[in-house]
Amino acid sequence: MFLSTLFTTLSAAGLALGAATGKPSYYARANAIGNGIEVHVEFWGYTDGTPTFIQINGVKGLFNNDLGPYLYHVHTNPVGQERNCAAALGHLDPLQVTESLVCDPAFPQYCQEGDLSGKIGTLNGTDSGVIDTFSHTSGYGRFFPQDFSILGRSVVIHSANKTRLACGDIISTLDGTADSSGQPTYSPSTYVTNYPTAAFPSPPQVATPFVGETFPDDDTLHNLPFPLANAAISITESLNVELTVETQTVWVNGSQTQAQLPVEHTSSDAPPFEPSADDGSAWAWSS
Repeated sequence: MFLSTLFTTLSAAGLALGAATGKPSYYARANAIGNGIEVHVEFWGYTDGTPTFIQINGVKGLFNNDLGPYLYHVHTNPVGQERNCAAALGHLDPLQVTESLVCDPAFPQYCQEGDLSGKIGTLNGTDSGVIDTFSHTSGYGRFFPQDFSILGRSVVIHSANKTRLACGDIISTLDGTADSSGQPTYSPSTYVTNYPTAAFPSPPQVATPFVGETFPDDDTLHNLPFPLANAAISITESLNVELTVETQTVWVNGSQTQAQLPVEHTSSDAPPFEPSADDGSAWAWSS
């Protein structure tokens, strides 16, 4: 189901849940701009196990044409003041799910963390190019730890054929990428400092094992053309996590083999940031 129809009726409720909760939170935002397109994406994180709240507003330039439906993702690297969308590299994907495993929103633990449109839905264009404010809660969009953090990354808007149309850095006072008034500093993130130099490659085959509400059977999963990534842990299950790489016995094309895969573990480490009452509502959007 597409967001332009699904979330229009939830807009007011989303605003109440997001910026107006009144409880201390972590806040970050991105302003994706390019090719006459502008999309505002806001993130609120909490310390009580509440899922991350994501709100999209200020959408302009997404017309009902052959470019859509539009995709949007959190990418690993910033794009800078020049908005070089190619510099964003690949999707934020610490568990190496890759784009070859098609995301099913019914099983977000097996989606790339940065695949927002896969988990929420693609954006249908409109005759005016404007889409109403909508919102979503994500149990798998994290502010910490560094491997999983959305901080210091970027948001990219794509056409249906994955051409990069617009982009912008995710900024926050938490990591020095925004000043106290919400303007970008264009300084490197003080929290996320370990960036990839190339996008992680996706297997050449595309697989769609997750379809609908029923978890696939073993035969389906054992015959995937690549190892199934380990499931993500939700924020509700563990506020903090850690990432390791482990050698595991996996199934590929009906046979067992060994592979090194990232594994997410629960962590009792305290959050690296103090939450704030500044929810971004007083920040102006900059171009």
